[in-house]
Amino acid sequence: MKKNKFIYILFALALVFGACEKDLDLAPEDVITESSFFKSANDFKLFATQLYDGLPRPSHDDRRTDIAYNEGGNDISRGTLIAPQNDGFWNGSFETIRACNLLLEKAEIATDDLKPSIEVYKGEALFFRAMAYYRLFKNYGGVPVFTKTLSTDSEELQGARNTRTETIDQIIADLDQAISLLPDNVTGSNVGRLTKMAAQAYKARVALFEGTWRKYHGGDDANSLLDMAISASNSVISSNKYQLFDRRDVLGDESYRLFFTLDSDGLTNPVGLTKTANTETILAKRYDKDILGSHWFAPLADVREMNPTKAMMDQFLCTDGLPIDKSTVFMGYDSIHFEYQNRDPRMSTMMYIPEHRYWAHFFAEWWRVWGEPETNGFIYMEDGDDWGGRTATGYNGRKFTQEIERPRGSDYPVIRLAEVYLIYAEATYEKNGSINDADLNKSINKLRQRVGMPDLTNAFVSTNSLSMKDEIRRERTVELCYEGFRYDDIRRWKIAEDILPEPIKGVKWTGTQWETDPRYSSNVFTKDADGFIIVEDNRSFDPTKHYLLPLPERQIILNPSLEQNPGW
Repeated sequence: MKKNKFIYILFALALVFGACEKDLDLAPEDVITESSFFKSANDFKLFATQLYDGLPRPSHDDRRTDIAYNEGGNDISRGTLIAPQNDGFWNGSFETIRACNLLLEKAEIATDDLKPSIEVYKGEALFFRAMAYYRLFKNYGGVPVFTKTLSTDSEELQGARNTRTETIDQIIADLDQAISLLPDNVTGSNVGRLTKMAAQAYKARVALFEGTWRKYHGGDDANSLLDMAISASNSVISSNKYQLFDRRDVLGDESYRLFFTLDSDGLTNPVGLTKTANTETILAKRYDKDILGSHWFAPLADVREMNPTKAMMDQFLCTDGLPIDKSTVFMGYDSIHFEYQNRDPRMSTMMYIPEHRYWAHFFAEWWRVWGEPETNGFIYMEDGDDWGGRTATGYNGRKFTQEIERPRGSDYPVIRLAEVYLIYAEATYEKNGSINDADLNKSINKLRQRVGMPDLTNAFVSTNSLSMKDEIRRERTVELCYEGFRYDDIRRWKIAEDILPEPIKGVKWTGTQWETDPRYSSNVFTKDADGFIIVEDNRSFDPTKHYLLPLPERQIILNPSLEQNPGW
């Protein structure tokens, strides 16, 4: 976005959240006011542009799951989460909703000659309203639904929460209308703005979430939502507008990881590929090195952020397509390197392997020099000092990690084709209780093929006594790890009550190089009966309470008609 647009965005924000005196006869000539704005298509475009700032940034939600450890702990499984007095997420979501409602109201009263040119911005407002409500919905269930701007004395502010069904129906209705208004394609300065397929993909995400929630938590009409997820995801797939990023021809085994670091100047990979090579991302939170740099790519493995866990590492299949407990090519744990051998290539590209050289953006002496594999960088776990600082589990993640100076302009994928494939496969299986090989080839097997893994077939599942449902879920966990999906997934599948009470574990210590190598052996850990280190124990999850988050207490004080979620 150009710099001068941010000036207009600030003015637009003032229209939404600032107060204005209704009785003034004259508007100041040096201030943009609501009465002087919304007079042209460009005004609507500028106002809609502010909504893009609300696109999701990298999420730490995975810290509330089994696949990531954070030294601050999981406030749910530790039992430390309490109902907050105020909540910025709640407030910010409703601020976005109000901004969307204002744009939609202004569009309704626009002049007839202006209306055709602002339909697209109505579509954007409807999408962002749906997104704001969906993010509230995931956390709280049914919430108050407002489709018009309100004043402080509006009686709706004292109304009860809408039901879960009413809330999801509004979200889907907004997305359907957005799909009808958004363009098929965007070009030039509009690249990065919403399209029909972005709204279709988001609709598929919403429908899968609620369809499986109803299936596993109890609820009516789960199948209609699963059908909706199948249809919407199939629309995106069939459009052929997007292709998985696969440049192994020039990037080799690092192709998958480097996809997440593409930048405008081509400096983040050895062959100079830029963001224009990204054919996979359907909607991104966009960054620019010189305007709004992406500071979000700090290493995931810092124990203050998200350490990978044994549960995450066990998700990666062996190269024969089998889990580690069934595969004959799994190398075991004796060496600190063995666990990474003969595994899904995504494991070694997304995780640091001990005693290997890597690069990072922190210091110039750590920056990567392409084509010089021994220049700069650091060697992970070279002397054991990484314990306690970089890692608590022995594992260390590098997905999203940049290898040259910060900030960069790498975009964050909000929706990408890989997720759409996963939605299609899961919704198909959950609806029918089975999935045929043709649909697997249409979806999940495309993800496996781009990293050189064997196809998933019904015969393979049957021959090896696997569970198709578990393998579809495994593929989702591996492909989307640390993109913020796991917390929602384990809740909608209703398995949080089974896995969150389990201890957080790390590498196998007893009888391995970790225990015998003097660089590491001085560390003292609690270990389970099999010799794996236990990083956090005494975890819990209350299924009557923890599947939903508590509403902010102040909101209930302001509106006694709101009901707190059960158990809070």
